Amino acid sequence: MQAAAAPVALSRQQAVGAASSTEPPNVVFFLFDKCRTDAIGAYGASGVHTPNLDWLSSTGFRFSNCYTPQPLCTPARASILTGLYPHAHGLRKNVYQAPVWDGNPASYQELIPSPFFDTRFHLWENFPLYLHSAGYETAHIGKWHLGVVNPGFFDTWNSFNSQLQHWVGKPHESRYRPDVHTEQAVEFIHRSSKRPFFLYLSFYPPHERSDPPREFLGQYRGEDREHLAYYASVSNLDWNVGRVLDVLRSEGVIDNTLIITATDHGRTWKERPGTQEGMHISYEDSSHIPLIIRFPGLFSGGKTWESGVSLVDIMPTILDVCGVSPYSFGKAELSGNTPEACGRSLADMVRSGRDEWDRPIVIQSMSQTAYHNYYFEERGVRYGRWKLILRRFDAVRALRDDELYDLQTDPSETRNVIADRPDTVHELGRRLEEWASRSGDAVGLELARRAQATTKGG
Repeated sequence: MQAAAAPVALSRQQAVGAASSTEPPNVVFFLFDKCRTDAIGAYGASGVHTPNLDWLSSTGFRFSNCYTPQPLCTPARASILTGLYPHAHGLRKNVYQAPVWDGNPASYQELIPSPFFDTRFHLWENFPLYLHSAGYETAHIGKWHLGVVNPGFFDTWNSFNSQLQHWVGKPHESRYRPDVHTEQAVEFIHRSSKRPFFLYLSFYPPHERSDPPREFLGQYRGEDREHLAYYASVSNLDWNVGRVLDVLRSEGVIDNTLIITATDHGRTWKERPGTQEGMHISYEDSSHIPLIIRFPGLFSGGKTWESGVSLVDIMPTILDVCGVSPYSFGKAELSGNTPEACGRSLADMVRSGRDEWDRPIVIQSMSQTAYHNYYFEERGVRYGRWKLILRRFDAVRALRDDELYDLQTDPSETRNVIADRPDTVHELGRRLEEWASRSGDAVGLELARRAQATTKGG
């Protein structure tokens, strides 16, 4: 493993070229769990109540085509921290404090108290550690899903791994946990506002069980909408986001704070191959996720970014904006991985002004339930208007069940056109092969070569 250079703290002026302040920027990262884009008004959803998220979008950047690198909590959260795709950091399944789901192929069956101290995984080159080393006051509050202990680089730790109820006690007769976590976040900002700080506020909702406070359900009274409690849960989170924005304003730091809102993955309401509880798959409703970033002078003006981005881009973006540099983005290797295995700085992309598809966005999935009586590995490839889904059934390698969707004309992925577009399959397979070869994704490489061989001359 290649050692990373020592982190270097730079001023905001050095980091982003802004002339209004030389103070290093603060960072607030809101992470939801299992949130669909249609739960947020800024993404064109009608009848939902998310005024604070909509304000962040209208004064910042909304990324229309952001994807999770794996639609599963633990791998996605590890990718956020490290900027690495799951095959590179090695954490491909969920971790729990006990093997509570015996036999589930998407969960480790052994006890893993902290994957940071497990040599199978590569997590130590992560942005909270670098911010902490550069002098930032750091806090994690809420759902962590990367073990049960503070790995050591958070000064404030009010966190749990997973599976806590959303209410502290009896539902609707006790405190709603996201409200409690937001109060802890507000206290942290009050304590830390005189120095650079990083707040990672991770809400468990709208992950099931969806049972938000009744006043948020009341916002949807009279609407003919399925899954009302789910959307009302997002409205509660929006209210809590607003509480954090209010304290940033009152402390006078909101315009020197990089604010990022995302989710680890989405969820589908449909019956989809290989899914359980609506995730784990490369289809849009599980893998296509919201990402909103606000930072005056850079991510500002209510703009929409159309080309593809990924959660792996969050780490390099934060370090770039903060001027904390453990390596030169896009040049040096991270953990021995090539740049293709790592994310890109979205700040650098925005500065360039080139909003164009110049790389495939890859989704690395594995089934949680059997399909055709077998479990499978999956690679989703999004490039421009097209989404290619390729599957590998280890038990029966000859089994084929691949899909191609034209997201421009069929955003709900209802018509598999793979038989009609061999040229498109071949081209996406070529792009995946190049990416997988350079990034070290063996499964992706195998599937890409198979796709090209199948469509050769097509």
